[in-house]
Amino acid sequence: MMAQERIVQALCEVVDPQVVCTDADTLDLLARDALHTERLPPGVEIAQPVCVVQPYTAEQVAAVLRVANETPCPVIPIGGGSGLMGGAASIIPGIVVDLRRLDYLHIRAADRMADVGAGVTINALNQAAAQHGLMCGHDPWTVAVATVGGTISTNSLGYLGGKYGAMGDQVLGLEAVLPTGELIRTRAVEKSSTGPNLQPLLIGAEGCLGIITRATLRLLPLPAKRVLQAWSFADFATGFAAINALLDAGLRPGLLELGDDAPTPAHHPPAMLLLSYEGLARVAQAEAEEGAAICLQHAGQLLPTREAQEFWDSRHASGDAYARSRTEGKQWRRPRPHIDYLHVALPPSAVLEYRQQSLDLLASRGLHARQSGLWDHAGLFSLVYSGEQLAALTDVHRELLMRCQDLQGSMEYCHGVGARLATLMQREHGAGLEVLRRLKQCLDPRGILNPGKLSLGDALLGGDCEARPD
Repeated sequence: MMAQERIVQALCEVVDPQVVCTDADTLDLLARDALHTERLPPGVEIAQPVCVVQPYTAEQVAAVLRVANETPCPVIPIGGGSGLMGGAASIIPGIVVDLRRLDYLHIRAADRMADVGAGVTINALNQAAAQHGLMCGHDPWTVAVATVGGTISTNSLGYLGGKYGAMGDQVLGLEAVLPTGELIRTRAVEKSSTGPNLQPLLIGAEGCLGIITRATLRLLPLPAKRVLQAWSFADFATGFAAINALLDAGLRPGLLELGDDAPTPAHHPPAMLLLSYEGLARVAQAEAEEGAAICLQHAGQLLPTREAQEFWDSRHASGDAYARSRTEGKQWRRPRPHIDYLHVALPPSAVLEYRQQSLDLLASRGLHARQSGLWDHAGLFSLVYSGEQLAALTDVHRELLMRCQDLQGSMEYCHGVGARLATLMQREHGAGLEVLRRLKQCLDPRGILNPGKLSLGDALLGGDCEARPD
């Protein structure tokens, strides 16, 4: 009997056989996330999974991991599959654990908390919370498909991050299955002082140290009022100065998005700043008036409200299209030119220097900046650029990330590392990467969880289930 057949048989003995899938269409769909395959690192390819398991309970997840340890066989957890770094992609044959059936959802209105299964989408959570006048503070572009487990595992950032923070900031408690099949739960309280906190080990770990199965999340009151504003500034630097002045004044807009189109080293076009102020009606209005005064001091021109409203109303359109394609069992294949993007975190004082370096580098390589911008904070910088050859984009992408690191920045603030950025983890963390690798070895001695992600030195990378003797 082939190794893959033995693994499927062993899984069917410990979980309901109905949750074990081996049909080709399911395997092909769930082997991938939203990262286009041409952006995988050289030599890395999508691999066909051994099977897909779609558990209903944390205990079933634990049973899968125990079987995987015995084999051993890689396990790749996946939620909505909307990640852009290959964090949920199968780059080695293994067992894909589809967590979307972990859909427990209970709103604890008196506690302003929600107990939520890893497979619940942010959209479903918000719909349930809204009935109690509450909401989740995380608003990703893929709200219709992004799951609680996936957004915690990448510590993703959304449109309201300026006021409420990233997904990890919403987490009060976690339930997770460790690679060896042990189930752990942390106490869901606002603050405790009982030794090191286990939750940060799992937030942003992309399923490499454990599989999150349930979370207790902080909920926030639905804002009584949301004031949207759109401002035009002479150029990026002027808009950037206005943002710093807003933050210096203690204002924290929910939405904060600055962008310009087609900048070059010598041409700095006008920039648009989108803002939201929200909360109690009088507070939101007062903050909006104070923010407007600051923008006017920086020669900003207030644009018609429809400019901001149209953006707000369409902010999830791309994610909704992706959600529909996943629901229909289709791969996402949008016609697109050769473009690439980065989202880096910098000390605010380094942003303008980094932006100029980036524009100079792109121009020297014959590439074109399509947009530069900031999101949620003065130090969170984004860049979209294009060129005729994909290879040229790949080369410059790496150099742009390294230049960010050289300015004491971090190479990603939103989407995680996955497979795409793993080769720069040593440069990012230095000696700290070895600490992370020791944690991985301690928690996952057989290296089964999500091999090849985060550059954690997985034991199974380079081998697979089928290659092992019967």
